[in-house]
Amino acid sequence: MNDSPRFVNYKNILRGMILVLLVISLLGPWMFDRIHVPAEYTCSEPTVRLYGDFCGYPMPGFFTIFLFIGGFFSNLAAWVSGAFTGRAREFLVGLSLLPILPFFTTLFLIWKEETRRLRTINLVAWILALIPTLIVFILQIKDQAIQPWGLWLYILVAIGAIIHEVQALRREKES
Repeated sequence: MNDSPRFVNYKNILRGMILVLLVISLLGPWMFDRIHVPAEYTCSEPTVRLYGDFCGYPMPGFFTIFLFIGGFFSNLAAWVSGAFTGRAREFLVGLSLLPILPFFTTLFLIWKEETRRLRTINLVAWILALIPTLIVFILQIKDQAIQPWGLWLYILVAIGAIIHEVQALRREKES
């Protein structure tokens, strides 16, 4: 590990900043719970006017992820009991857990001695986490006029973390 001294000193500090931004993005709104409010009435705080006759209550990323997990277990119980009605999107619970995975891999990378394998696992975790986040983002573009800042921040942090890890892997390969 013959990285330049300046890069070595700042890798873990940068990863710590990435973790802080990741937590902030998961605490920020990722989607809106739509509430029907006729257009002639105003939306009261904390809801915002989304479009037409709908206001939206901002839902944090952590809540959204746990909502999908709860839906998964609810559907699983309905499927086992024979009362399953065919809503299968909650069975994609694995995809909803992916945005949390980079938190643990980055924390582990800061805590343990850095190896190429750990960096590669962290890079793969960030890429896998970005995929369902981009899917949610794309689905919301056509559905909502207002994009929640938590989702935007998560996407930007994920892209930045991917760039950082690719540079770390390249520097190791060059030295």
